[in-house]
Amino acid sequence: MPTKNYKLTGEHFYRFFQCPHWIWYDIYGDQAKKGKVSPLIEMIYRHGLRHEREMIKSRVFEEIKPELFKDLDEAFLTTLELMKQGKNIYHGVLMDQHWVGIPDLLEARPVTNGQKSNFGDHYYVIYDVKSTKEMRDEYKFQLTFYSLILERLQGVLPKEAYIINAEGEEKGFLIDDFLDYFHLTREVIEKILDGEKPPPFLKSGCKHSPWYSLCVEETEGCQDVSLIYRLSQGDQRRLYEIGIHTVQDLADADLEKLQSKFEDWPYDKILRFHNQARVLISKEPIILRKNEFPKVKNEIYFDIESDPTRGIDYLLGVLVKTNAKATYKYFLAGGRDGGKEEEKIWREFLNFLEALDDFVIYHYSYYEKEVFDRLAKKYGISLALESKFKDHTIDLHRVAVESMVLPLYFYSLKDIAKYLGFKWRAEDAGGAESVVWYGDWIDSGDKKILDKILAYNEDDVRATLFVKEWLEKQKPHTSKEKLPEE
Repeated sequence: MPTKNYKLTGEHFYRFFQCPHWIWYDIYGDQAKKGKVSPLIEMIYRHGLRHEREMIKSRVFEEIKPELFKDLDEAFLTTLELMKQGKNIYHGVLMDQHWVGIPDLLEARPVTNGQKSNFGDHYYVIYDVKSTKEMRDEYKFQLTFYSLILERLQGVLPKEAYIINAEGEEKGFLIDDFLDYFHLTREVIEKILDGEKPPPFLKSGCKHSPWYSLCVEETEGCQDVSLIYRLSQGDQRRLYEIGIHTVQDLADADLEKLQSKFEDWPYDKILRFHNQARVLISKEPIILRKNEFPKVKNEIYFDIESDPTRGIDYLLGVLVKTNAKATYKYFLAGGRDGGKEEEKIWREFLNFLEALDDFVIYHYSYYEKEVFDRLAKKYGISLALESKFKDHTIDLHRVAVESMVLPLYFYSLKDIAKYLGFKWRAEDAGGAESVVWYGDWIDSGDKKILDKILAYNEDDVRATLFVKEWLEKQKPHTSKEKLPEE
């Protein structure tokens, strides 16, 4: 059991899912080394409350007054009293010993099939409101945690827990199916709360933590094998078990012996990890194959900016390269009527797509296709245009990962483009910052802020072009050859 000084909360599961060291550093780390929390996180919380109210406005509930949260014991007693009355509750506080949870919505349901609830003829299930579409594991952790506190209070473990997603749909999962995974994670978190520091591990979620620089510093300090791109915590444990702890260990390992140890791993995975380790040691890239891209009249480089706090895809940016000339064009949702503005820019983009001929659309990673599918479902599209888009798109992230190995820990557009020498005009440029700028522009109408948003998006599509042209020039080389330089 963890120390009584630290209560286990739903927030701990979110932080652990993002970065396994976040919780430990918050409690035991040198606070002078703590970085700034992204303004987007605060913005998501602020606007998330508005989104929650919008999603549950058709439901009847009792809200726990915000001032009661100054004393969680008082808020819990108020919640418990409402639960006895069978009320639906918004932001109720659930407590049992050192466990504390604040789900978005507690919904009362009548007992059935011989259930025995401490509340008599009703029991409760949990809902959380999310600004995304799908049920993620990180949501399941929190919902399972809340449901287990409920079981202690009402004597009944709900069969399911639910999210209300960005489109107002209810999505549930069976709690029993997730319990083993949950308890393994809970035990690890409780050990961290008690002071046990997790082993070094670097993952992309660490970038969301205010302790990211320390995560990098400590993982680099011992050259932990988790510096390998796409190596999971499960992979790390498996490698530890056979004595491979560092990048050097993996680089020196014999491929045939690795394959015999990990028969359940595809050989491509083993080879990728091994090559990545070699490159991190040598600092010299490996080009696995030469890429051949379509020869077309119009090359389109596509990038989307989205605001999860408002649930809107607010900027569809394209760079149109015809012959040697590259022209930036954008479709921007402005004003405060986000839904109508989003549909307007979608129609404008479809008109742009319809007019294209002899073209290919390049994007970086899966997101642009995901948003395209979402907007097509939301506002409609002809089968011909849908096919035209999907038949002429190339994901450069996939191309990059399959054709080269770089001395990097992550393969995002910014990681790769910056490594190759591309520079964004704004030093604080990033997708999260763009969302904050967008909110500031909507509130103020300041053209300078809008210019900053557009410049960032333009830099993104130009970086995509930069990466594509670099990839196009590369070819596998012998040990006697040098990698072609820009």
